[in-house]
Amino acid sequence: KQKTAYEISTRDWSSDVCSSDLAVDPHWQRLIEAVARDCRTTPFRTLKAALPPGWLGQQRQGRASGQQRQAWLALEPDGPALEQPTAQQTRLLEALQRQGGAGWQRELLVEAQVSRAVADGLVQKRRLRRELRPRGSEPSRQPLEAPQQLNADQAQALGAIERSDPGQQLLLWGVTGAGKTEVYLQAAARCLEQGQSVLLLTPEIGLIPQLLARCRRRFGDAVAEYHSGCSDGQRIATWRRCLEAGADGQPPLLVVGTRSAVFLPVPRLGLLVLDEEHDRSYKQDSPMPCYHARDVARLRAQLSGCRLVLGSATPSLESWMGCQGPAAGATLLQLPRRIADRPLPPVHLVDMRQELAEGHRRLVSRPLMERLEALAGSGNQAVVLVPRRGYSSFLSCRSCGEVVQCPHCDVALTVHRQRERSWLRCHWCDHRAEISGHCGHCGSTAFKPFGAGTQQVLEHLEQELEGLRLLRFDRDTTRGRDGHRMLLERFAAGEADVLVGTQMLAKGMDLPQVTLAAVLAADGLLHRPDLRSAEESLQLLLQLAGRAGRGDRPGEVLVQTYSPEHRVIRHLVDGRYGAFLREELEQRRSAGLVPFSRACLLRLAGPSASRTATAAASLAEHIRPLAERQGWLIIGPAPAPVARVAGNSRWQLLLHGPAQSELPLPMETELRQQLPRDVSLAIDPDPLEL
Repeated sequence: KQKTAYEISTRDWSSDVCSSDLAVDPHWQRLIEAVARDCRTTPFRTLKAALPPGWLGQQRQGRASGQQRQAWLALEPDGPALEQPTAQQTRLLEALQRQGGAGWQRELLVEAQVSRAVADGLVQKRRLRRELRPRGSEPSRQPLEAPQQLNADQAQALGAIERSDPGQQLLLWGVTGAGKTEVYLQAAARCLEQGQSVLLLTPEIGLIPQLLARCRRRFGDAVAEYHSGCSDGQRIATWRRCLEAGADGQPPLLVVGTRSAVFLPVPRLGLLVLDEEHDRSYKQDSPMPCYHARDVARLRAQLSGCRLVLGSATPSLESWMGCQGPAAGATLLQLPRRIADRPLPPVHLVDMRQELAEGHRRLVSRPLMERLEALAGSGNQAVVLVPRRGYSSFLSCRSCGEVVQCPHCDVALTVHRQRERSWLRCHWCDHRAEISGHCGHCGSTAFKPFGAGTQQVLEHLEQELEGLRLLRFDRDTTRGRDGHRMLLERFAAGEADVLVGTQMLAKGMDLPQVTLAAVLAADGLLHRPDLRSAEESLQLLLQLAGRAGRGDRPGEVLVQTYSPEHRVIRHLVDGRYGAFLREELEQRRSAGLVPFSRACLLRLAGPSASRTATAAASLAEHIRPLAERQGWLIIGPAPAPVARVAGNSRWQLLLHGPAQSELPLPMETELRQQLPRDVSLAIDPDPLEL
């Protein structure tokens, strides 16, 4: 009998993963195969997604384990004394003394909340010595931090986690600032004491530095990291360390990482935590396999018997629903109050219709301007959310209405500006163009940028509020390996009064001096044509509100909107997220939408629009008989919402069927046989965007 491509790909591929002296846990091999099956792809493609970049080549060529050299700081015993050290220099020197006089520069800067420039200055003054060392060559000499005293709610949640059965799933729902991280750390400590390892995941690389520093203060050298900010060599070294931790006599590990870390071959896994479990960054959209880290974590808990803790201040509708009813598959744990009973910040609305009626036509309302003006010299800070990066949303001709489009994609080009220079950029394919002096359609010179991005808001505030120190926080300003960390360090160290940024601002950062959180254009979030628009908008706004008042000073939230009566805004003001979930659940139930049904998206792309459309239609007919037998509906084919990207035409098929049912699809290899060579295919089970 001739074997299928799937059967060939399920041969013993573990030899590709490990060297001869290391073995992969059988549970891990079954996990890879299960994810491949659920995503309708091959185990080998899934294996490539799970492995660190360069692992297979490193194994074949027998290269070193990937150990990287990093900056090591040490106090100069004979260095000159500083006459008047700055507050930042003092914090860094004190952090070094707590670590016994030496330590890794990266962790020291995070702990002291200072930028690298502070360390550079002390090195130049011969107060510190810096050298490059292989990471892991020096054991930490810093005394480990003691666990914090838990309040009654935290203690109850920790006890429930410890008493839970192997493989049990728990949802830790705690308001912002309730101390969820401390519960994770104390649960992790119990596992490490019992010789079990821990995986602690966070959705964004920008959240890694604070979480990693906190874990290392508590657990020292037992902590490793794994995310895209690490070099290839570092990720390979972490993989080897995970494999070696399974050998007899090797201590357990706590690994802090982002989405892909869910695949790390950590042996004797006792606890798996997904912090901010609602965040869509846990979903892999491309390339295949299009997995959700939360689903992979559930599979891993079932296969390995580890406990799975999903944590959030705004849990996803699916996770919350999983805790309801007598047949609930997860246990709900709640932290309803902030640490030390600090109050949640009140939410104040600014009706921009009223601002306009009273003749105020500027980006920033008068109430927000008043509060920002009061920051100067107060020691308080603010975060301002702008839904869009760049300078303006698009460039339009006021004479004929023509919008300047990307020549390769069906999207408008975004205006970017730096000092006196402006240019156009596509956020899909990165095409860039100069701004022309006249309209290419009618020849008019009446061009006008519409909409405001982070750059324009920053310029506006600089002009209106002299003396206020501003920083911008978006993908354009946080590029590079340590971009997020360095910018947040500067803000936490008090180098700016206001942090202006995109949605990245709302994601789990602990900034005790922030007393004001503001949203400039909430309406851009509320009116998206998306199934999860209301849920994700409220999650984002509540998470942003949670950045204010986390320290000793109370905070407040200011939201500018033209729709103060919108149900999302109403629930934001009253703070009753549970009431919103119940309301949203009934709306989805009555319409038969997810999670009361299931969806799968097939995305096709190719250089020829007609050939891609024909391939999509042919594919629909190929899968229709199986889909109809299993009670699934095929919608389409239809052009994708953005029908052209980087010169490729994009079409899609939407499959809609009963909840909890299997996808009515053969494997990827069979589907690709129905397509021309120049038409690509991606299978996205349970997509977050349709």
